[in-house]
Amino acid sequence: MDRASSLRQKVELDFDPSDPQNFVSVVVPAYNAAKYLAETLDCILKQTIPAAEVIVVNDGSTDDTASIARSFGKAVTLIETPNQGLPRTRNWGAARAVSNWFAFCDSDDLWLPQKLEKQLRLANECPEVQCVITDYTHYCDGVAAERSQFSYAPEGFWNPEPCRSGFVVRQPITGKLTTFQPGGASVPMVKRTFFNQVGGFDPRAWQEAEDTCFHIRCLSAVPFGVVPEVLMLYRRHPGALSADRNKQMRKTVSVWEYIIAEYPQAQPWKKELLAGLTLLRKELRENVRHERRQEIKKILRRLHLWQA
Repeated sequence: MDRASSLRQKVELDFDPSDPQNFVSVVVPAYNAAKYLAETLDCILKQTIPAAEVIVVNDGSTDDTASIARSFGKAVTLIETPNQGLPRTRNWGAARAVSNWFAFCDSDDLWLPQKLEKQLRLANECPEVQCVITDYTHYCDGVAAERSQFSYAPEGFWNPEPCRSGFVVRQPITGKLTTFQPGGASVPMVKRTFFNQVGGFDPRAWQEAEDTCFHIRCLSAVPFGVVPEVLMLYRRHPGALSADRNKQMRKTVSVWEYIIAEYPQAQPWKKELLAGLTLLRKELRENVRHERRQEIKKILRRLHLWQA
């Protein structure tokens, strides 16, 4: 369905999708993404309110990523770059985008059909917000997890101001972000001017850190909007599910050490963030001790069986 046909079917909306203020550019960073890219682009192009443009930034892939993007014809703009990593690749796409709003989707994640529509609804209902996030859940082997990310939010995390399309957060949550991270790279829709103001994705951030680094800067600026509905599926690859949990926690601790040391947005909330970081370190120590105990038990069981 082309954009004009889709917009003609939106007469029931309480905002005008044909207004350039409601145009969205979608940036898809892609590195050796051939396995899932077509499915990802298909769900982006089937949004109930189509994006004004979909930009795939091929980050020096050595597989068929580029040819898959080209197979979508004029619906997708392909940009080729040398391999430079996710933060720079996303920023490169954003620099080429022309719309009032930016949204990012990783090359293996999936959007539900109404994601952009529901984010734009809230943005029009509360025009002072510059960032709108949604709930999401994990997705593996074609099955979505039963629990969503927001279901893990600590009590009182949001302090929401309800509206028809979701809710608005007007009180800063920065100090709480070491205890719960509500976002993911494929979730937010941000205004172009706001994206440039916060500096885009941090090119100094290492793999798996750039999402958190981006979101603390976005969610430290209030008000922002929240659609409390699962509208993104975060793909978990089968191999990743068995990853070392303690290794992941160590990375999380390192990310927050970097953010607290480097980001101006963190400084007014340093005490709260450090308290949350202390809890993370404590949990990591407890997990390591538990893992060691389990390994010792396994060894003792093997010894018993051998002696028998």
